[in-house]
Amino acid sequence: MGSSKEEEKRKLRVPTFNEVTGPYHEPFCLDIFISKASVRACIVHRVTSKVVVVAHSISKDMKFDLTSTRNARACQAVGEVLAQRALADDIYDVVYTPRRGELLEGKLGIVVQAIIENGVKVKLKLKQRKQKGGKRSS
Repeated sequence: MGSSKEEEKRKLRVPTFNEVTGPYHEPFCLDIFISKASVRACIVHRVTSKVVVVAHSISKDMKFDLTSTRNARACQAVGEVLAQRALADDIYDVVYTPRRGELLEGKLGIVVQAIIENGVKVKLKLKQRKQKGGKRSS
């Protein structure tokens, strides 16, 4: 019986209207992965989770034109190719949410900037960090 009282006290979180309808208003999200060996960027449809457009620095059409698959020039090329392919598929707006600990500088910033410069509008969604401790500053 004690567990049923705890369940009653615990409220279920109801998603907000924007959380429910957001994927339909902004259907495409950008995913960028930079490893020690290569750079990959893709655009994913948020509702169906299908990859729509991909650009990878080790793909056959790019790796022979680049001197390195992981330097700043490779990041620039991946951003340009992804933007061209996105515009060809009528994708003009994407949402990008950085992973935990990622900063928009360095190679990641180069890829995002190249995508923006080539005509795709990138909307950044930065998550708010919760303050540690019970005290709030007024």
